[in-house]
Amino acid sequence: MSDIETDQNLLFGVIALQSDLINTRQFVDACTLWSSDKASSLADILVRHEWLTDEDRRHVEYLLKRRLQKQSGSARQTLATLPVAVKSALASIDDHSIHESLQGLGDDVETIDAFPSTLPARQERVVLKGLHSTGGIGQVWIAHDPILGREIALKELRADKAGSKRNRERFFREAQLTGQLEHPGIVPVYDYHFADDGSRCYYTMRFVKGQTLTEAIRNYHGNRSSTGAGTTAELIRLLNMFVNLCQTIAYAHSREVIHRDLKGDNVIVGDFGEVIVLDWGLAKRLDQTGPEPADEPDPMQTLVPTSEPPETVSATMQGEKLGTPAYMAPEQARGQIDLIDRRTDVYGLAAILYEILVGRPPFRGDSIVDVLDRVIHQRPQSPAEQQPGLPKELERICLKGLSKDRDDRQQSAGQLADQVQSWIAERAERKRTEQERERFFNLSLDLLGILDAEGRLKQTNPAWDSLLGWDNAEINGRPVRDLLHPDDRPHITRDLERILSGESLTAAEYRCLCQDGTYRWVLWNASLIAGESSIYIVGRDITERKQTEQTFRELLESAPDGMVVVSASGQIVMVNAQLERLFEYTRDELLGQPIEILVPEEFRPQHPAHVARFAANPQFRPMGSDLRLSGRRKDGCLFPVEVSLSPVQTEQGLLISCAVRDVSSRDDQHNH
Repeated sequence: MSDIETDQNLLFGVIALQSDLINTRQFVDACTLWSSDKASSLADILVRHEWLTDEDRRHVEYLLKRRLQKQSGSARQTLATLPVAVKSALASIDDHSIHESLQGLGDDVETIDAFPSTLPARQERVVLKGLHSTGGIGQVWIAHDPILGREIALKELRADKAGSKRNRERFFREAQLTGQLEHPGIVPVYDYHFADDGSRCYYTMRFVKGQTLTEAIRNYHGNRSSTGAGTTAELIRLLNMFVNLCQTIAYAHSREVIHRDLKGDNVIVGDFGEVIVLDWGLAKRLDQTGPEPADEPDPMQTLVPTSEPPETVSATMQGEKLGTPAYMAPEQARGQIDLIDRRTDVYGLAAILYEILVGRPPFRGDSIVDVLDRVIHQRPQSPAEQQPGLPKELERICLKGLSKDRDDRQQSAGQLADQVQSWIAERAERKRTEQERERFFNLSLDLLGILDAEGRLKQTNPAWDSLLGWDNAEINGRPVRDLLHPDDRPHITRDLERILSGESLTAAEYRCLCQDGTYRWVLWNASLIAGESSIYIVGRDITERKQTEQTFRELLESAPDGMVVVSASGQIVMVNAQLERLFEYTRDELLGQPIEILVPEEFRPQHPAHVARFAANPQFRPMGSDLRLSGRRKDGCLFPVEVSLSPVQTEQGLLISCAVRDVSSRDDQHNH
């Protein structure tokens, strides 16, 4: 590439920078990436990383054309106006053509030379292949170790940061802490090198191929929004990664080290299942007695603007408020460094869990200041409100970890891991139960179904087709109340509320709509599925029984005597109109009551025993069995009666049919 092309690419970035379309960090990062991809222009890279829009690009290209026309095609005059800090940052990029452009800018050459771009002694051991990423005070290269024949990562202190002794101390401390933490979830450090004057330093480590956890979460929610899936295998995979992450942090805590900058961008998910925690640059030893290195102001970011692009809330902050705003615990956001402990990392882990569940961090805002204010004062929005169908227990675990008060959170990363792992294990058990239930579903002759919390059918078995004529595709997703007789619908609404509150529904009789428009009676039992907001329903066709009952009821109504039918326990289940008139009770006042309501008070204590003896040896007893009996009306009046008893065997068990005849007139004649 010619010097003119290099100058014009740099000038494009300078104009975008001067127009406030990009910030200094984005300009330097784009130049760094461009140095290893000269097939693309700097404009291509800025647009590819969404630092510029296509419209911005056309605007800058127009300004570039005008600037070159005014300066007779030379870009050097504008490049010379770059701040020294920006020139120094560009000088740290290992690119000859950029250095050639900077060398021709005059008095600033000596400043640039203070940041040599070549690595110190023993560089021949490592061959740089390309820049991988940059940020904070360091940048990471993909490199090759020719002696051992392996690909490695090389992290070096950026040249524009190397002039600060405090930055060098922090960089060394990061390498040292990372190297001392020997765990499968922490990248191993191979060696550390520094120049004699301490101005240049780097360390090498294992290079993990994969994606960040943030990218994995973004992919999951992108697929989820298009498919509408709920608790999927991919979510379980992310949760297992999260458990591994928690265990890694629990190990670091056991070594008295806290991370202080946990976020998905600092976690690599390897191509072969590895979950690696990176960037221990803000880590702190809890047993450290001396003061930790303080940060000097960044010449490229001295002030925090009141309006920041959205991605800045996920960028790491240096200084008093260490960490990343979107994942920062309240004590970090307040700058209360003395309160930062293991539970601060627990909050960061819970913020990552929130992002797994929802697709974004707990708090967002228009600026860093806005986000920090929300972290300190606001409760995070319920995950289930944003992603309906999320398991309540996962939401509870997540929100507990995001508590403002450290004492209200899980007290260790291990405890948080155990809670999520327990939920995964319980779900696996529920899945096995569901599979067994699925097999039973297909075999059962009863109506089986699963309702969601709104009462919609999620799953039905073939009996709905064979009994009611409904194909699964016709009714799945429909509210179950739509399949009931209009007179029964108010009852199902109340019953669903009871079930969701934890009660079980037993022996509820509803008329269910058939596909041909007729109705069949179904006896329902229902209960809440443990650990879920779903209801399991079982229904048995009782249409024939109800028809038999109707016939029996019509026979009762046609009988000349008062008729009452009781269960084996003595509970009234049916009466006719003649009995209502005889005892002066309404039907509703009698149904469900013990038969003793019709017996004189003096005989009531002994009467249940008489019922039990008859139920144990049921035999027909006709009227006029020489028993002098009395009945008691609602007003307390007693009158003589004769009673016949007939045992009736039903599917529900023994019923006793009692015919009651008023013999007051006969006794009066006998007395006269």
